[in-house]
Amino acid sequence: MTRTDWRTRLRAGAAFLDHLICHADSVVSAWLDIRPLRHTFADGAAWLGRTWRAHLHRAHVRKHGPGRGLIAVVINTKTEKGSTHG
Repeated sequence: MTRTDWRTRLRAGAAFLDHLICHADSVVSAWLDIRPLRHTFADGAAWLGRTWRAHLHRAHVRKHGPGRGLIAVVINTKTEKGSTHG
């Protein structure tokens, strides 16, 4: 049997620690009858991402304008009164 390298052992240890923390979070949330913290943190991260993207979009629009969604229509009319159709 070959010995694993330090990176693999470190990853396995971190995964085991994460597993224990998730179980402890579940037990504490069930005991206190509250929502697990990992769900609260996930919702907070999603809100932070949405807010960041919205602010980036506003900054882009403020700097460059509304973009290609704006359509300008120019109507040219004849100024000569003598040239009419018909």
